[in-house]
Amino acid sequence: MSTDAYKQEIAKRMVQIEDEQFLSSLLAMLESYIQTFDDPIIGYELDGKPVHASTAKAQFAEDLRKPETFMSVEDFEKELDEVTAA
Repeated sequence: MSTDAYKQEIAKRMVQIEDEQFLSSLLAMLESYIQTFDDPIIGYELDGKPVHASTAKAQFAEDLRKPETFMSVEDFEKELDEVTAA
């Protein structure tokens, strides 16, 4: 069965359903699916909270705007010597 055929069959059967609670649940499921499809979960925080693609993209863009300072190998060796000497 093709995608269009599935959609047509579902539409025909939906007209027959009178159970408001079932329809409400089905609508919530469809909305959740569409939201996930439009903005998929790409990972999770340590506390289990999902991270959506749009959030990660915004964070990445923000990180790119921040200049980062890097330490040279020589400076790192000096700092390491200071820490190990103490």
